[in-house]
Amino acid sequence: MNAAFFDTNIIAYAADTAAADTRKRDQARQLMYSRSITTSTQVMMELYSVMRTKLDYGVDAAIQWVRALQDDDVVTLSPSDVVEALETARRHDISHWDGLIIVAAARAGLDLVYTEDLNHGQFYGSVRVCNPFKEDFLA
Repeated sequence: MNAAFFDTNIIAYAADTAAADTRKRDQARQLMYSRSITTSTQVMMELYSVMRTKLDYGVDAAIQWVRALQDDDVVTLSPSDVVEALETARRHDISHWDGLIIVAAARAGLDLVYTEDLNHGQFYGSVRVCNPFKEDFLA
């Protein structure tokens, strides 16, 4: 099974039961079933927030999704990783949150991040970004 780091937005698409764009929802679900998933504690917290505020999930249902992620590979970042993420963000002119995603993927030994938030196909150090709704590099 191919491993990739999953950013919050891809998981949120999979969780969106009322999605207007069912194509993205179904594609995100297929990715989650067919890939070895790695996330971070940051993604877990962001997912909870998105589910509560944007997807209108109740507390218990949102926690259930977050709980399911803990069975996958989850990266916990150190203070030095945070500093590296800030440097990564500055170097690539991206948000510090996206810098954390890049650092977490690299710390997990992965070279691919599924996200819509960064430039499709671009390398950020050793990590390449893939918007799976455009093209799946692992397909």
